[in-house]
Amino acid sequence: MENKEKEINSTVDSEIQEVSDKIRELDELKNTFIALVSHELRTPMNLLAGYLALGMEELEENPIKAKEYFALVEENTSNLMRIVQELTDFTRLQLGKEITFLDPIPVGDAFLQTYDLLKPNLQKKNINLVVDFPDDVRELQYDGESLIILFRNLLSNAAKFSMDDGKVVVVGKIQDDHLSITVHDWTIPIPETKREVIFEDFRQLENYLTRRYEGMGLGLAVARRTAQFLGGNIKLSVRDDGNTFEIVLPIDG
Repeated sequence: MENKEKEINSTVDSEIQEVSDKIRELDELKNTFIALVSHELRTPMNLLAGYLALGMEELEENPIKAKEYFALVEENTSNLMRIVQELTDFTRLQLGKEITFLDPIPVGDAFLQTYDLLKPNLQKKNINLVVDFPDDVRELQYDGESLIILFRNLLSNAAKFSMDDGKVVVVGKIQDDHLSITVHDWTIPIPETKREVIFEDFRQLENYLTRRYEGMGLGLAVARRTAQFLGGNIKLSVRDDGNTFEIVLPIDG
């Protein structure tokens, strides 16, 4: 009887410890979220205010200089829009509102829409985007919003880490009963210890206070969960000269 009581107490203690660990983990996640949002929003907002004021001062006497300032305002506005989009996608997934209704569009159309959104970022770094989608891949249909989330996050991730004048290659193939879309970049290979971490919420390769690259650390997490909602997944393979992210989606019928 005494051994049974000890066993029950041990089980209760273990469950209490598990709950405590979970609460601590959630508290750390909350603190990380607050710190990240504050850090990510502060810089573009301060720059917006500063460059807008400078641009207004130079507007009449030095319109060329004013144009330069307004270009920086436009750039930082885009950064704010990206942050808001990442948070919107994340919140939608957290609330279980991945997709309230399906609005299927062809893969090719979704990719073109995404390219139009990301074109300024790609052109800014003079990135050579090479796309190989056969007709049978272009014509496949999935939920449009989900496809754009997948393409936007993987392409923007590749562009962010690519050097100027770099290259990104996107290849679509039908393999047996699934669609495979690979995004190849030529950047620093992701370390083995980080290859699953980067798919977690608010996780990046670098500390948010010291990293060289902007972002909330949500893009890849949102992309993988969106692919999983469609019955697929996102896989990562690392090459000596870069990384390959593969979107895998089932083909119905």
